[in-house]
Amino acid sequence: MEIENRYERQINIPQIGTEGQKKLAKSHLLVVGAGGLGAPLLYALAGAGIGHLTIVDGDYVSMGNLNRQFLYTQAEIGFRKADMAAVRLRRFNPEIQIEAIHHHARPNNVETMVDGKDMVIVAADNIATRLLLNRVCAKRNIPLINGGVEGLYGALMAIEYGKTPCLECFYAHTAAKRESGTALGAVSSVIASLMANTAIEMLLEKNPIPGEMLLYDGVRLTLEKVPVSRDPNCRICGEIKND
Repeated sequence: MEIENRYERQINIPQIGTEGQKKLAKSHLLVVGAGGLGAPLLYALAGAGIGHLTIVDGDYVSMGNLNRQFLYTQAEIGFRKADMAAVRLRRFNPEIQIEAIHHHARPNNVETMVDGKDMVIVAADNIATRLLLNRVCAKRNIPLINGGVEGLYGALMAIEYGKTPCLECFYAHTAAKRESGTALGAVSSVIASLMANTAIEMLLEKNPIPGEMLLYDGVRLTLEKVPVSRDPNCRICGEIKND
């Protein structure tokens, strides 16, 4: 691997260095959702040299995707997102491994998807999928990053089971539904970049937002960290002991 050439500018960052870059190259991440968040997120992770990316998405490219899903072109409308994302990312960075899974995450397949991964990143568009992945990751103690966008606003959380609140703590009293589907491409890219930044820091053993939700306001162009409380009665993480 030609680390010194492709990754030289990030290797020069003191928090990464050569050893950190090697650690990224050995990492295997599962990204669930290759849409508005997943598309720019995958570019950022592939560009950073994450060694193995598994992409999960059961949807097909449509015209309505193209304002924000920059992995795809109009010529690819009707094709599988996961497959097209894998093709584009292999061309972008042929040094890393890309695996495409053309299925939605469901109770009957999600455990197989998650097994063996160092981290799961959720860029899905519904709460049910987020909570499903939260349950499986909690059982396996696999860190999870969750992000979402609504219109000009976005948010993300970084979960380490036994140390931080989980998604069940946050969403427990929220109805499981599909989100509204309003999104500006620029806002999706902001949240996706923050998710990729967070993933890289966590792979290098530092969670930048433990126990917090990071909120982005695209109207005022502000970022805010909001504390999230861990529910001691949470059915998912309430009994997990702190390290």
